[in-house]
This record gives sequence, structure tokens and C-alpha cells, in this order.
Amino acid sequence: MLNFGIIMDSIEHINPETDSTFSIAHSLQKKAKIIYIHSNTIYLSQNSVYAKTSELKVYKNKKKFYKLNKSKKIDLNKLHCILFRTDPPVDENYIYTTYLLDIVEKKGTLVLNSPQSLRDFNEKIIGMKFNKNNLPTIISRNIKQIKTFVKQYKKVVVKPLNMMAGEGIKLLKYTDTNLMEKINEIIENEVKFVIVQKFLDVSKKGDKRIIVYNGNICKKIITRYPPKDDFRANLRYGGKFKISTLPKKYITHLDEIAAYLKAHRIFLAGIDMIGNCITEINITSPTGIQQIDNNTKLNLSDDICKELLELTKSYHDNKK
Repeated sequence: MLNFGIIMDSIEHINPETDSTFSIAHSLQKKAKIIYIHSNTIYLSQNSVYAKTSELKVYKNKKKFYKLNKSKKIDLNKLHCILFRTDPPVDENYIYTTYLLDIVEKKGTLVLNSPQSLRDFNEKIIGMKFNKNNLPTIISRNIKQIKTFVKQYKKVVVKPLNMMAGEGIKLLKYTDTNLMEKINEIIENEVKFVIVQKFLDVSKKGDKRIIVYNGNICKKIITRYPPKDDFRANLRYGGKFKISTLPKKYITHLDEIAAYLKAHRIFLAGIDMIGNCITEINITSPTGIQQIDNNTKLNLSDDICKELLELTKSYHDNKK
């Protein structure tokens, strides 16, 4: 039986009704052993990476939704595969963790998503790479450059480059009082790079989340709508959603993106679109799996885990 390690945010703090890592673990435990890696115990010694681990079982529709057993320190290369699913911020500790996982990967354990790709590709910038519809965007920490951009487009959103789920996103208008002070506060006196994009109103048509796994595109998509008192459609901030079928006009372009992600060992990703524009590609800890499972006839969790099992088996077979 294959064993899968999971590095995630502290399991006691997740919401089992919406958390995608929980859903993956629930499906995967039917055919594999799940090992919970206590992320604050990961360390390197004599070119091997160790951590405290526990066998993990998760349960749906129960108040006590998880159980940890048989805790012990192990060499992480005892695992066949490690799923790195920690939420942003992508800060120094996140990057340092990827360096340690590089060592684990080079010694034979499959790590997904690829630690190198998690460093190489910023979620906001990789979205720009594939945005064929030229959503007006700049990345800057210069107050005058940002003000000029705001003046040109009148209404913009400003996003931190290393966060998720709408956190830290600001709406700026050229008519705002104290505009320069607001910009300067966001960029922390020209220290912090941000991404600035022309504002696209999603109140009527929403923004789309498309799940991609091992080069496959889920044909059911989540369209999210902002609450009345916010411009962000993120579910964390009270946004609503509906499930629909992916329009055929997007498939060719999304197939190109899916192939690129797979080639760079990004097993699981969430592509975000507003209208025809790709705004970002979430590769750290994409969500939305349970929303699709619970509102369609698909079992996306099982489909993802089937690909994961086959990929891991093939990876180790090819090393023999």
C-alpha cells in the first residue's frame, strides 16, 4: 500500500465541510495510508529531512472529524509521496520549507506540487503569463507609477503578491481622497511589490474557478459572486457561488495551461477567470473541490485521487 504524507495548515483549525485537503484525504485513505506531517517539526540533519508524523484518519459528518495515531519521528523519504498543501502567505518559512522538500524529492519521494515550481511561479504573475485578453496590469512598488495607472483606469484593485482568498486586496479610485497616502500605506513606503489591475465588476457575471489536476480540466466550474457590501467574490468574505459547465470556447486555451502545469509538476491548480481574463492561477492550496462534489454528480475528490495514485505508482515503478 502506498503511503502519502500531507503538509497542511493545522488540521484542528480547518473546516471539514469546505476544506479541499480534507476531501482529498478522505478519498485517498480508501486506498492508501495517510501520514499527517506536523509542519512545525520538519528539520534537516545530515542531508536527510525528518519530522514528527501521525497516521491520519478523517471522517465526514462527525463532530470529531479526524484522528491522529502512532505519532513518531520519521525520515520523510520513507513516504512515497508528499502533498504540500499549506495556505499562503508565501513567506520566508514557506520558501525554506520548499528547500527542504527539494532534498526529499531528489532522494526519491514524489512531492506535489513541485517545490521548485512553487518557488518559480507566483500565483498572480503566472496568471498574467496566460492572460491572452490583456487585462491591464502592472506590478510595482513605486507610488508614482501606481498613481499614473490609477489615473488611467480610474478604478483598480491592488493585491499582495503572496496572499490568497481575497486577503489584503484593496479597491482604489482616482477620485479617492488621500489617494497617495492610501497607495503608500499599501506598498509600505515603496518597500512592498503589489499587483495592480483594472477593476472588473463581477457582481453580475461572477468570477470563475476552474480546477485542473494532472493535466485534466474539471468540466464543472464554480462561479462566485460578491456579497452586496464587498467587491470581492471570495467565499471567505461571504461570496455566493453556483456550479455550471465550462463553456467550450475556453477549453483550447485551458488545455494549453493544463499541459504547461503538468510539465512543471503542478499536479493540482485552480485557475481564476473574470470574463475572458485569467487573473491568477492558484498552485499553493487550490480550493473548490468539495463545492463541486456536493453540488454535482461528479466525485471530483475520487477523480483527483485516482490520478494521484496512478501518478505515484508510475513514478516509483519508473525508478526501478
